[in-house]
Amino acid sequence: MNYSNIYGIAANLSENLFPCYINKFRDSAFDEIKNSGFPYLKQEKYKYTPLSDIFEGEYVPVNPCERKIPVEPDFSEIDAIKIYTVNGVCVNNEIRSESGFVYGSLMLAARECEDIVEKYYNRLADNTDLPVALNIATALSGVFVAVDPGVKTARPLMIINIYDSDANIFSQQHNLFVFGENSVAEIIEYNIGVPDVSILTNNLSETVIKQNARVDFVCVHDNGLLSKHISSDYSRQYDGSSFNHSNIVIGGGLVRRNTEVHLSGKHCYSNLYGLVVAGDRQHVDNYTFINHAVPECQSNELYKSILDDKAVNVFNGRILVCPDAQKTVAFQSNKNVLLNTGAKIYTKPQLEIYADDVKCSHGATVGQLNEDALFYMQSRGINKSTAQLLLMSGFANEILDKIKNPELNEFILSRVERKIRK
Repeated sequence: MNYSNIYGIAANLSENLFPCYINKFRDSAFDEIKNSGFPYLKQEKYKYTPLSDIFEGEYVPVNPCERKIPVEPDFSEIDAIKIYTVNGVCVNNEIRSESGFVYGSLMLAARECEDIVEKYYNRLADNTDLPVALNIATALSGVFVAVDPGVKTARPLMIINIYDSDANIFSQQHNLFVFGENSVAEIIEYNIGVPDVSILTNNLSETVIKQNARVDFVCVHDNGLLSKHISSDYSRQYDGSSFNHSNIVIGGGLVRRNTEVHLSGKHCYSNLYGLVVAGDRQHVDNYTFINHAVPECQSNELYKSILDDKAVNVFNGRILVCPDAQKTVAFQSNKNVLLNTGAKIYTKPQLEIYADDVKCSHGATVGQLNEDALFYMQSRGINKSTAQLLLMSGFANEILDKIKNPELNEFILSRVERKIRK
């Protein structure tokens, strides 16, 4: 991939699309890329998913002025405010307001909501992470959501990212979510792609959760097997806030999700959940980092996977408890089921503790379906394939039950069960 060419195109277009306070970040981010030798630099966090594998090949950058939905997916059973993007570009290039919150294109929000965007844009992301630097240097589109203090959104806001093109395209979007004090909101991000289209996606999201706000965030990957998708999510929580983040991977040839949460105020609650159902030659990599920077916060992580064929799943979870973060409670667990000997799991749960008054634990399990349970169910007249489906569904439901939206829960469950039956 010609990064200099992509940067040149982005730099020329961004002069008209974004104000100077956003464009000023592009040069320094691109310098980071050039100095690193990206994407060939070896980084420990990408040990099992090398950047050279993700970004190899030639891709055409997306034109941010092209806005159309090729075939609108059917999400009619989910009652939500829907934002459609095609290859990272908002279909409706507008900012809408509804009952105390605004949402729409980040390009427009950069001018119409300048006081919010300038305050929070590129304030959380780690620019030394090279995919993040590439996004900051060259992304020309994104989604913006801001919820006013004290507002409880009446319906979820669903961002539907559609990927479709006749050419191999390189899609990027930079999303910014800001939730005011005492607000309550639910965000759904659904990534869906055409099965036989080769698309490389490199997305970045920054989420600010102010005092006593409550946010539920559900992300679903349901792309085609030729797609490569990398997302980097950075969140910061303030006093008394709670954040539930669920990441469900059903489709996608290569999916890498970086999820970082920084607990910056006392009495924060943070829950990270993940479910991977993969087969064929899918490669899924979840990297998580929770930073307990202050005392009296609680975090919980539970990631599960069901792997078949020659699928590969990677879990690398790190919890950091800083010296001042006394009375921290943090739990981390990774559980995996391998359906045959061709599937692989690399798991690395980590605790890094510098405080002494804490309650923390972590662990990982790798195994197969319970043979005793299978035998018992078959002895009661249930055939083997149905028994296997019931066991796998029960294993997955521990994660899916964390999704409190009943319509979304049912929709994802049907997609997961369909994948399991294959």
